[in-house]
Amino acid sequence: MQPASWGRSLVRVGTSWLVAAAIALAGCSSGVSIPVPGTGPLLTVEMRGGMCPAATCDSSVILDRDGRVHSAAKPPNDLGRVKPEALAALTAAMQATDWAALKSRPFTGECPIAFDGQELIFEFSVGTGTQRIASCEVDIDWGHPLFVAVGAALGQWVPLPLT
Repeated sequence: MQPASWGRSLVRVGTSWLVAAAIALAGCSSGVSIPVPGTGPLLTVEMRGGMCPAATCDSSVILDRDGRVHSAAKPPNDLGRVKPEALAALTAAMQATDWAALKSRPFTGECPIAFDGQELIFEFSVGTGTQRIASCEVDIDWGHPLFVAVGAALGQWVPLPLT
C-alpha cells in the first residue's frame, strides 16, 4: 500500500501537466482571447490590510472572462489584459483544482494585517458558484498549480508571496 502523500503528489504532478498542456495549446492559438463561458468575473483578488489611513491599502483586482483586468476603484480602472495562454492555463488550473483539499489546511499563524501586511482574498468563479480562499483562513501553498497560474496571469497587478 502506498502512503497517502504519494496520491497527493500524483494529483499535483497531474495538475501541473494539465496547466502546462493548457499553456502549450493556448500558445498555438492566434492570440485572440476567447471568453470563458459564464457570467461575472472569473477571478477577483481583494488585498486588504496594511498600515494606511482610512483603508487606502485596500484594493481589488478583477479578471473578467474575456481576459480584461480592472480594479474595483472608480473609473478609469482598466489595468490591461491577460495573455490568452495565461488565461487558458488559469482556467485549466481552476477546473483541475480539488477545492476541498486546497481549503483543508487552516491558517494557524498571525495574519499579516496585524503587522502592516496584507491579506489576499481570492474568489474563483467555478461552475455555478464561487470558491473563496483567504490567506488568513487557509494555509495557501503558493507553489500549487492554481496559484502558479494566478501569478502568471495577474502577477503584474497582484503581488503574490514567493514560494
